[in-house]
Amino acid sequence: MTVTNTAMIGSMPQRDPAKALEALAKFPLGIPTWPQLPKRSFKESMTVQYSEGFPGIVVDEKEKRISIERGDRLLEGMTSFYEAVVNEDEKPFSITEAYAGGLHQFITNIRASGVKYPLVKGQVVGPFTFGFGLNDNECRAAWFDEQYRDVVVKGLIMKALWQARALSACADRVLMFLDEPIFSALGTPTYIGIENEHVLFALDEITVALHGIKALVGVHCCGNMEWSLLAQSTIDVISFDAYSFGDKVALYPEAINSFLNRHGKLAWGLVPTDTTEHINGESGESLCVKARELERLFVSKGISLELLKEQRIITPSCGMGNLSEAEAMRVLELLHYVGEHVNG
Repeated sequence: MTVTNTAMIGSMPQRDPAKALEALAKFPLGIPTWPQLPKRSFKESMTVQYSEGFPGIVVDEKEKRISIERGDRLLEGMTSFYEAVVNEDEKPFSITEAYAGGLHQFITNIRASGVKYPLVKGQVVGPFTFGFGLNDNECRAAWFDEQYRDVVVKGLIMKALWQARALSACADRVLMFLDEPIFSALGTPTYIGIENEHVLFALDEITVALHGIKALVGVHCCGNMEWSLLAQSTIDVISFDAYSFGDKVALYPEAINSFLNRHGKLAWGLVPTDTTEHINGESGESLCVKARELERLFVSKGISLELLKEQRIITPSCGMGNLSEAEAMRVLELLHYVGEHVNG
């Protein structure tokens, strides 16, 4: 049985895309999601996976390093990059099978099945995590270079548009997540220069582009952050680790209520992926109890229970790429159970 309100964050531990999709088929997701496979190749790690088509980027698989190489090659690449952006040419920003085996296998499998889903989920790295995960040869983060910051945002827009169009062959509509683990570090000394306006401007620029092709947009942060910031943006889904930080989201009742009232959805990461102890120590029943406890907390702050239930997606707390295959199957089993019973 497929549960209608479940999705996956993205990564899985398998190295073979076909085997990852076989595992997902045992506990079908309500919102089918293609698997990222970081153990398959360095090219499938979060930042590297979306680096094709960006000017000046060098990927060293042997040393497991990605960087921007400045010089004539970068300048030439910038010219080609902006020509493609201005001409709305998404082809240079395609994600090849070497960088996303799970994406290509996912599309192949669905086409072969002849099924078209109401909604499927894709994902790209968010602009802040990408911009701070990418350094030049002087160890300067790309985000602090104003010109390359623009490249990061516009390049990820093109990546997301290409992927959304590719996935539209499988579904009536596409939900594209921006994965932003770095948001949990905003406000710390390393990231003190990032203003809320920078965050909202970048997120809204990407969201507007995706809304332009009728795609939905979500942001996933697996740590704690200022959740009202995401609620102020134009995104459609806020994805949070409800297992560890659900009570922190409840600290922003006005912002969350406003977000829900404009038809935003909350993706509750109720199923833990952080430790073996948590994964094996929880049951479907205990996680449903946790969900009800969080509901009561939200309601006590003035957040609508009806909207919480109606506009809820259930997910793992984060990706499963670092787990064993057995642990990942346990997470999917728990996710399936919670999705079936959480509104009971």
